[in-house]
Amino acid sequence: MRNILWDIISIAIGVVLILFPGEAMDISIKVIGAILLVAGISGILIGIKGQGVFIAYTMTGAVTAIVAGVICFLQPQLIKSVLPLVMGIVILATGVFNIANAFSAKRAGASRWMISLLLAFITVVCGVAILLNLNGTANLLVTIIGIIFVYNGVSTLIMKVLNRV
Repeated sequence: MRNILWDIISIAIGVVLILFPGEAMDISIKVIGAILLVAGISGILIGIKGQGVFIAYTMTGAVTAIVAGVICFLQPQLIKSVLPLVMGIVILATGVFNIANAFSAKRAGASRWMISLLLAFITVVCGVAILLNLNGTANLLVTIIGIIFVYNGVSTLIMKVLNRV
């Protein structure tokens, strides 16, 4: 019964995305931009104090983070067009990991592993559906992503309770 908090957060994020898709997208882009700027500035400060070959890696990552953060603030429409792709990939990856967890539950002798496998396959289908519908409006995709986040959080919680994984 580990990481249940993550599932609850997934459900909460999903509800917010369903209720406020436009605002959630705008706020998310600004928060991501701010985080990238802070991380980039921190990386530059660490890189300035550093020594050796890792300075180049630290500085490159820091500058990349700063550029990405600035893009979030100056070109939010670009980010809005990419965000559904990223979310589709995350949901697809979650489904794939849940498939692996279902088979782990089977090997561990869980009696209801097939339910977990079915839920995981549905998650994969949802991720693929998002990836195949990237030309739809961002708000509609955010609402769909919200529904999938709620579904994914609930299905993962069910899997954990049923299989005690």
